[in-house]
Amino acid sequence: MKKDHILIPAPTSKFLKISCKECEEIQVVFSHATTSVRCDKCGNALTKSTGSKALMHGRVVGSTE
Repeated sequence: MKKDHILIPAPTSKFLKISCKECEEIQVVFSHATTSVRCDKCGNALTKSTGSKALMHGRVVGSTE
């Protein structure tokens, strides 16, 4: 029995580069982070955890892929 027609699903989560609004430092965070992430330099909140995707407070610069 061939299974060529079955597609492999791609993940919806990824690692993102987030820039802090205050000090412009770039950090890599997970898009579905379960904990709040703070900036290493100034301590401002970059992400806030929700039920699924994290709420991004910083500016998303790009993906790490």
